[in-house]
Amino acid sequence: MDVLWTSLLIFGLRACDVSIGTLRSIYANRGRRAVAASLGLFESLIFVFAISKVFSGLTSHWTMVAYACGFATGNFLGITIERWIGSGTVLVRIIVRGRSANMMTALRSAGFGATALQGAGGEGEVDFYFVVAPRRRQRELLELAERVDPDAFVTLDAVNHAGGGYVSATPPAASVKK
Repeated sequence: MDVLWTSLLIFGLRACDVSIGTLRSIYANRGRRAVAASLGLFESLIFVFAISKVFSGLTSHWTMVAYACGFATGNFLGITIERWIGSGTVLVRIIVRGRSANMMTALRSAGFGATALQGAGGEGEVDFYFVVAPRRRQRELLELAERVDPDAFVTLDAVNHAGGGYVSATPPAASVKK
């Protein structure tokens, strides 16, 4: 019974420290040093405690399996938590064939700032729309582009820094669903 509880403890500790480590890595990549450092402190404390439990019970394969399963679960949980938090900013590029104001009208009505450029593609004239938006509005933005022009070419990238322009944090009051 002692091996079971130790294995469960190790699993839980690893799931926690790897989840925190995943978040720490993401915040470090975004240049959020204070958040990354704080998460790193908790991550390392939990890790040291977990690894000490593993080394104290090296005679049991269950503790080693729990360690590995906790690691895998922690990766999954960390990514899930980060998606739920939705921190950060994205750059969405929308390329529409032909000349049309529909996309710009729809983007502005939904509270997105957008910059439009005209260009030429393989099949003629195109409009380029550049939108920098909070990641938590990413799905809304992609669905909007699909609804307005199902044939639009859309790309999305994470942005490490955005400043000096318009980045809408929330949709306009008229479009907020009740």
